[in-house]
Amino acid sequence: MCALKYQDSEADFWKEIFVHLQHKNMVRPGAERLDFSDVKAAFDRFSLANPQIAAVYEINQTSASWEAPVTSTIRLRLFFQNQIKASLLQRQGSDFVKIADAKFPYNPFPEISEFLSRTDLYQVQLHEKIEKVRKDDRRTKLAEEFIKAALEKKFSPSKTVWRLEEADSQYQNAAFVLVLGSVPAERKIPLSEENFMQEIRSL
Repeated sequence: MCALKYQDSEADFWKEIFVHLQHKNMVRPGAERLDFSDVKAAFDRFSLANPQIAAVYEINQTSASWEAPVTSTIRLRLFFQNQIKASLLQRQGSDFVKIADAKFPYNPFPEISEFLSRTDLYQVQLHEKIEKVRKDDRRTKLAEEFIKAALEKKFSPSKTVWRLEEADSQYQNAAFVLVLGSVPAERKIPLSEENFMQEIRSL
């Protein structure tokens, strides 16, 4: 599996947590808005309470930004103006690229403090997710080799044109699509890791 697939799995993991973070901010009982005039004080309070987090900020007359590392590959950025906008950024090569945006109606620091205090737990969960993706990928690659071998055996005496493709989202519960023939007379047969032998025998 390519590194991009792992990056996508990591991005999806953090985006899901980010959505929950926004929702908690929206429904938090007694939540108060953070006025622009109070932004610096909020930054300072966070830094005093969390000296281990290397947060940086910049304030000018009309806006402010605040940024902190979540992991070595994920950063959290806040932008304050008339509203509070949060972004998650993921390292891609030498740059950090935005992977999610959300607006926070209320002071986001209670949720952010809780979020950043749990990064060790989140990284364990992410590791488990990536390991599952790797395991699933190994199983899929093994199934692909079995399918190709079965197809070669099935069609070796004939001149049947075939190719095996990775299934996209339109093929539910299928890992691959067997394409028989060529355009315009193509026939597409979805194959799962469980049913491929039955499907190939029935051709």
